Amino acid sequence: MTKISAGSIIRVRQIMLGLAGLACLGYAIAALVTGRPDPVAFWVPGAFGVLAALVITGSFFLAGRAQGQVASDELYHAENARAQRIAYWVALGLYPLFGALLAVGLVTFPVAFAAMGTLTGAVYLLLFVLLNVRG
Repeated sequence: MTKISAGSIIRVRQIMLGLAGLACLGYAIAALVTGRPDPVAFWVPGAFGVLAALVITGSFFLAGRAQGQVASDELYHAENARAQRIAYWVALGLYPLFGALLAVGLVTFPVAFAAMGTLTGAVYLLLFVLLNVRG
């Protein structure tokens, strides 16, 4: 079986989480622009997430235990925790923002629900990738 390096695992993780984050962001933007809670099939963001999980898991499997531990070092855990902390506050900030948009009638509840749900995921995923690439 071919062994891949820890650096390859990290690159695969960045690419796949970035694609999943962009799928969530794109869905939210499309929902807001079209005014529809289902601008594309509802399962698209989730499918990108499942695909990302499978590919990342496969890369860890191909690399082996030692390289997998290197790819999940202290820096990974620190970046992950930082992305979670920032994404939490951004997600909380979405409530008053969308509350105001709902109050003035710029969005409907179903659209706000769809946009907020996918934006919450997108913020964490894209922040993690940004922090990970930045190092």
